[in-house]
Amino acid sequence: MDSTNAHSADASALGFLYQAQYALLRLWNELSDEAVIYLETLDDVVLEANGQTILEQLKHSLSTKPAALTVASINVWKTLKAWIDVLPDLDLPNTSLHLVTVADISPTSPLKALTNETEDRGDLLVALQEEAQRVLQERANARSEGITPLPHGPRAPGCEAFLNLSEDMQSQILSKIRIKPAQQNIRQIEEELANTLTSVLAKDQLHVAALMVEWWNRQIIHAHCGKRDKAIPRFELVKRHMEIVADIEHDSLVDYFATELPPDTYRSHPMVENQISLVGGTETWLQRAVTNEWRARESRSRWSTENPTWQERITKYDDRLAEEWSYQHVDMCEDCDGQSDEVKKKKGLELLRWSFFEAPDKIEYLAPSVTAPSYVRGTYHVLSIDGRVGWHPDYSTLLGFKK
Repeated sequence: MDSTNAHSADASALGFLYQAQYALLRLWNELSDEAVIYLETLDDVVLEANGQTILEQLKHSLSTKPAALTVASINVWKTLKAWIDVLPDLDLPNTSLHLVTVADISPTSPLKALTNETEDRGDLLVALQEEAQRVLQERANARSEGITPLPHGPRAPGCEAFLNLSEDMQSQILSKIRIKPAQQNIRQIEEELANTLTSVLAKDQLHVAALMVEWWNRQIIHAHCGKRDKAIPRFELVKRHMEIVADIEHDSLVDYFATELPPDTYRSHPMVENQISLVGGTETWLQRAVTNEWRARESRSRWSTENPTWQERITKYDDRLAEEWSYQHVDMCEDCDGQSDEVKKKKGLELLRWSFFEAPDKIEYLAPSVTAPSYVRGTYHVLSIDGRVGWHPDYSTLLGFKK
């Protein structure tokens, strides 16, 4: 369905994605490799660089012409409220406060002073005080007249918090604020990132930018899930960029999923479990198999999509793995001839262990860049699904592959 309703979460989802992609662009454009960025800690985006902390409130919109900012704008007062709330946690002399918005500033608004760090804020301070007083007075008048709901609900908390500050503190906060208007929206950020990649061939810039965004989004998800620290330093981003460029220049395979974990919703093909159950494999073995099968499957799919010519290399390596397995399996079958099912299970489990612990070290790599054992381990389970390999001496008959 293309239609939305008043309760659609699209705007919130886009707002979060915008935070993530803006943070990527922000960190990439920072000059210091010691810079570190955080999402949704003290603010939407927090950047630490050169001994300074920058808090950035992001206001996103896909509108072709979002309403221009004035001292009466809801976003202005919500942002002020957010910053006032975290004042006790800030070292204000070493902190800057940025309002980042895709909207422009009204040409006659005193907010224009906030586009320049050295511009005098005196007129703006008076305008904000007057606007806050007007809002609270109109609410007081409405309250006395029994009017509900009271006017200016979204702005009132910010207006009240601002007026509760001393005039000296109001001035201090304004001295630290900068508005960055007319920023790119989420549709344009990836292209803007690509345009900054001047060290990359023009034909590759969009592809490199897309891979950087993909890697970045994964880091953001891991940070929010507690799988990694919430601080993402610039040197990590630079390192990943260099790896991506090197891989493209050398036309090499990138082992994207070597250390990734499958989503909680992932379910492997039932045959993976059937093969392991035949040799008495435990739940631990099944979990290992599913994790590595997912890693190998995702890598194979990704490589084939990025460069269809790699499919032939992948297929030939499947043949190579099947060949090495066949040597082990034939010998095992000979050893098990006439033996009990318990012996066959035991020998089959040993073959499963071989595929996991020994094969990754003894079989040459698919490519010099694919060195993690997960690809060999997982590919064996991929191949087990259609019976190209198996663990029990009689798996072909028992699982119906041999008719």
